[in-house]
Amino acid sequence: MTTQPEALRLAKVLMTLFPSREDGERAAAELRRLYHNNQVLMDALWKACGDDEEVVNNTIASQGELK
Repeated sequence: MTTQPEALRLAKVLMTLFPSREDGERAAAELRRLYHNNQVLMDALWKACGDDEEVVNNTIASQGELK
C-alpha cells in the first residue's frame, strides 16, 4: 500500500474545505504544481548523480537542510 504525499493530501483537504472558493482552488492547484515540480527535479537530480544515493544525499546536504 502506498501513502498519498502530504502535499497532495492537503490539496484534497483544501478542495473539501473550500469547494467553491477560488482561493481554495488556487491553493490546491499550487500545492499540486509544487509537488509535481519537486518530483521532476528530484528525478533529474537522481539521473544527474548516476542514481548513486550517497552522491544525491551529499548534493542535497551541500545546498542546505530540507524542511
